[in-house]
Amino acid sequence: MDDFRKIIYGTLIAFLATIVVWVGFLTISGCGFTVSCLGAQPKVERTSIPTLIPDTLPAPARFVQAPPVAQTQSVSTGGIARPSNPGGVGQAVNLNGNADLGRQIFAANCAACHAAEGKGGNPNPGSDDGTIPALNPIDSTLINADYKIYATNLDLFIEHGSTPAGPSPTFQMPAWGDKSALQPQQIADVIAYLISLNPAPVSTSSVPTAAGMQQMTGAGPNVEDMRPSNPGGPGTAITLTGNVDAGQQIFAANCAACHAAEGKGGVANPGSADGTVPALNPIHTALVDMDYKTFATNLDLFIEHGSTPKGVNPTFQMPAWGDKGALQPQQIADVIAYIISLNK
Repeated sequence: MDDFRKIIYGTLIAFLATIVVWVGFLTISGCGFTVSCLGAQPKVERTSIPTLIPDTLPAPARFVQAPPVAQTQSVSTGGIARPSNPGGVGQAVNLNGNADLGRQIFAANCAACHAAEGKGGNPNPGSDDGTIPALNPIDSTLINADYKIYATNLDLFIEHGSTPAGPSPTFQMPAWGDKSALQPQQIADVIAYLISLNPAPVSTSSVPTAAGMQQMTGAGPNVEDMRPSNPGGPGTAITLTGNVDAGQQIFAANCAACHAAEGKGGVANPGSADGTVPALNPIHTALVDMDYKTFATNLDLFIEHGSTPKGVNPTFQMPAWGDKGALQPQQIADVIAYIISLNK
């Protein structure tokens, strides 16, 4: 019996000693009573949690986030900025723009930022004035009575983009031309549309004197009533869409001095056959045509190339506004549209 007890006690002591040694080992190794120390663990893959940073946040739905203009120094111009070295004008300034097509292109590409009809007012956080510039009315520093200069001013922005003045503008003007987002003809159409929204005022000082008219037409005294026998055909104005409102302003500044307000006529022209400058409202029936382009061509030939009234020595003669560059093609198109509107 004593031997049996000795065996039991010995076994118990050995078991306890083993436990003490194992606990000591775990304590020294710093592992503790963890499953990883007692056996291999299955590998668990971590789930990636994406972090949104400001650059990846979507832009507001009503705007198109414009690409930044890289490494471009900007010059503040009335709340807007033009790249300091834009690379010159594009092909668009040498093309005839169509204002109606330009309106459609503007609505599809530009109105998201500049608002419908370029009225502006959309916010641009971080820019100096806090809004995207309006294009209707447009910054007056861009307007010029010379159509090509006016078009060039607009083209530089559309071609090369710009960065608004301010510490950190949210939206920037894309380089539509440089990035080929718009083709030259489309840019020309947008330019024509913007100019139709902002017609340039024409100074009355551009109305020629009687002597100036004679010099412009190259006519002397005792000439017959005629249009130049070889006028060279119609100008590019008949391919453009005229703006009646703009034409009214141009007519008032340049044509009313001879043809009277609204073309009513009655202004004296000593030395001419009937003694007056012809009325344009109503206009001579020989010029009227139900086909708009034919009607426009009839008017364009006179405006482009001028004419000399019948009479022994007419004081006033019709200047060759187009041939002499006194009016640009778009301005002539606008005047034609206005005169036709008076004779519907």
